Amino acid sequence: MRLVSPRFIACHRPLSEARIVLYGIPFEGRVNLRKGADGGPRDLRLASDSIETYSPVLRRDMEDLALADIGDCELPGSASPREQLDAARAEIAAWWRPGLRPFMLGGDHTASVPVIEALAPAFPDLRVLQLDAHPDTREEFLGERYNYASAMARVMDAVPPEHVYQVGMRTGCREELEKPRPHFYPAYEAHPVDVVRRLLPELRGHPLYVTIDVDVLDPSEAPGTGSPEPCGLRVADLIDIVRLLGACRVIGGDLVEVAHAWDPTGRTGIAASWVIREALLTWWADFR
Repeated sequence: MRLVSPRFIACHRPLSEARIVLYGIPFEGRVNLRKGADGGPRDLRLASDSIETYSPVLRRDMEDLALADIGDCELPGSASPREQLDAARAEIAAWWRPGLRPFMLGGDHTASVPVIEALAPAFPDLRVLQLDAHPDTREEFLGERYNYASAMARVMDAVPPEHVYQVGMRTGCREELEKPRPHFYPAYEAHPVDVVRRLLPELRGHPLYVTIDVDVLDPSEAPGTGSPEPCGLRVADLIDIVRLLGACRVIGGDLVEVAHAWDPTGRTGIAASWVIREALLTWWADFR
């Protein structure tokens, strides 16, 4: 892992004293539109300095959690996307152990693939909840299987498709939107908050990994991302979902696709940092 400065707020402990670990995967594969997601881990860390560690709604403080920010996975820049992801997976496997709760700062959405590949063998009954504007289930895109438009297709190579719950989608190619899937809940059929509330009885019985693409938010609140789509969630909606998931056994999570190159105001990272704070304090409040 490559040490970074600054670290995410309140992440002052060394790995040896941590129960919750934040880390970055500054990966960006082949992108045909707006680049910059590889800077997401740094964007999120810088933005986190603009928010408080304390949540007045939850009445909890990140300073009370056993948090560490251990830096970024080192990726071989001249290697293929799969080789870079393999390097990230090997670095995660070197420090992760059952009992630690990892939260990854992305990176484009492909960065979720090596994380789930590393964790899934320890959780045979693992469920994955994807909150996203896009399905990300193309078999390949721009001639590459390991690509941000194919990220969840590759996750479904590691986790059975019937264990993956896709919520919030509002666009995609025809094949993605017309192909039947066990748990596909686009935003144009039901509000994502209502969907997650309805899924809770099913999700809470299993270990759960939560992957959040920041483009699930409306571009008016989070313009700094590679593929913004109109008619998205408000930040308050996403935080409602995060808090609902406090009823579940969340064993890990991530937030990906922040790209401040497209948001000179920095509000995307600030909104995302709020979401991360509420997630850590809701899911893992007892990890002190």
